[in-house]
Amino acid sequence: MIGGGILIGASLACTASALAMSVSARAVSAQLRSLVFGIVSAAGSIGAMIAAPIGQSLQAAHGWRVGVFGFVALACIMIPAAWIAGRADKVPEPPPLPGGVDDRSAGQAFIAAIGNGPFMVIAIAFFVCGLQLVFLTTHLPTYLSLCGMDPMLSAEALGVIGGFNVLGSLFFGWAGGRWNKLVLLGGIYILRSAILGAYFYWPPTPATTLVFAALMGFTWLGVVPLVAGAVAEMFGLRWQAMIQGIAFVGHQVGSFVGAFGGGLLYDALGSYDLAWRLAVATGLLAGAVQIASALMRPTRPPAVLAPA
Repeated sequence: MIGGGILIGASLACTASALAMSVSARAVSAQLRSLVFGIVSAAGSIGAMIAAPIGQSLQAAHGWRVGVFGFVALACIMIPAAWIAGRADKVPEPPPLPGGVDDRSAGQAFIAAIGNGPFMVIAIAFFVCGLQLVFLTTHLPTYLSLCGMDPMLSAEALGVIGGFNVLGSLFFGWAGGRWNKLVLLGGIYILRSAILGAYFYWPPTPATTLVFAALMGFTWLGVVPLVAGAVAEMFGLRWQAMIQGIAFVGHQVGSFVGAFGGGLLYDALGSYDLAWRLAVATGLLAGAVQIASALMRPTRPPAVLAPA
């Protein structure tokens, strides 16, 4: 509980996408920012694609301790990478965004963010995103085991998710530079929920599981460049990491509910039926509210703005 829950949770917060997106945003123009966010998210997806099969193989062949030390070795690569990425702090900051919070203190920026209706819709919808994704990563192996599937299938599915994550992250990073990011975000939630419902409605097979993983992977981390780009457009770059971190808190609370709540429902009912139905219903609702909020206050991405 201390190592796997508290320490890994704190480590995740310190290495989360908000920091990587904040660093990359400073190094590129506004027109390229959404695409670069997609590239950064895709890089993380490549790691997921590689890590799941490696971890499963190390654990199966040598035990879980060797598997853990394998990930320790991978984590050490972050140290020199972080040192190099820190040079972004020397890049001059752009002029303050009109209506943004670049010229305010951290406390004022925080209050402005939580008092911003469209941003809070993003944060609440991000809660549902975390609920769906971590419910899946936590309980899919157990679900497949209950259905008599090979234990390696869950690792293969996570690897496929990571691979298609690359394509989805690049696509939605590109698309976010051309169309309304928040409409795209709501569309992802609706599409993902439909895929989730279709998969759990019928008994799984190895083929349907891998197809499901590919479709889910395409929509998995496509939300990250869209959220990061929307935060930068709404508030500016100075406090982007902090404000994106606020949204990420919602995501992680949803992750807790998805993992723990899914387990509680299974223990109480002996089935995942209610859990996946709730995940689908909340995802459809979150997507509809996100699109409605975006259409009420439409914005255009920097790539199509007229020059000053």
